This record gives sequence, structure tokens and C-alpha cells, in this order.
Amino acid sequence: MSDVVNVDSDLLTWPNGELVDVESIEGYAEDARIVATSPLEDGVIRTPDWVMGELANVSRHAARMVLVIHQAEAFKRRAATELERARARARVEHAGMPPAQQTARIVLAVLEEKRAYDDAVVAFEYARRIGNLLSDYTGRVQSIGKQVELVYRDAGRGL
Repeated sequence: MSDVVNVDSDLLTWPNGELVDVESIEGYAEDARIVATSPLEDGVIRTPDWVMGELANVSRHAARMVLVIHQAEAFKRRAATELERARARARVEHAGMPPAQQTARIVLAVLEEKRAYDDAVVAFEYARRIGNLLSDYTGRVQSIGKQVELVYRDAGRGL
């Protein structure tokens, strides 16, 4: 895995300088979504060169998404840990209050951490879904590649 990280680290530098934050996770996922939603049924004749090029392009994005999803999950877990720590601090700070008041104070005390956690979860889920979309797109391109191969093979036989 260290080879992939070294090779792809240039591809993963987001313009704001962060390797992964919620914005970069969503940005990389959006780049991959655009690739994975390219029209394949547009009536254009596909060639073996197109198939190879498209598979190389989608593979590059899929490899990058593996790392983005990994980082997104780590980001989500760090946000969950921070939320739990904030809840624990709030519980200690508001100990001795009636339970209903204590619960309300805890909820209000962790609003920022909860929002950060929710954003991290949404970004992770989006990235994961885009990774699945890339996988589906790869299968569709491979199917087209098989059809192109059959056409070229049959054309070589004079059929």
C-alpha cells in the first residue's frame, strides 16, 4: 500500500493544502462521479484504443478513491472520537444537574462537534457510493471492450 500512497500523493493534494478534509473528500468524489457518469450509450463507435484509455482513466480514479475512502473513514472516526470526548467533558461539567437539564446542556455543548461528525459521515458515505459507482462503470466499460473485441475479431475473419 505504501507504493500506492507515494504514487498517488501528488494526485491527492487538494488546492487548500489539506490531503483530506470534508471539502476535499467531496471534491475528489465529485471528480470521480463525473468520470463514472460519462455517457456510454451515446451512439459513438468505440475502438480498442478508446476502451484501453477509458479503463486507464477509470482505474486511476478508482485507485485514488480507495485512498480517499480510507482517509474519509479515518476522518469520520476522528470526528466520532472528538464528539465522544466533548460529550464526556460536558457530562462532567454539568454533573449534579437534574437529568433533563443535564441532557439538554450536553446536547447544546457539543453542537459544533456533532455538526463536524455529521459532515464527516456524509462525506464518507458519498465517497463510498462514488467508489461503488466507479466499480459499476468499470464493468460497463469492460462489457463494451468485450463487444469491441468481438467486432474486431469477426471483422478480421471477414464475417
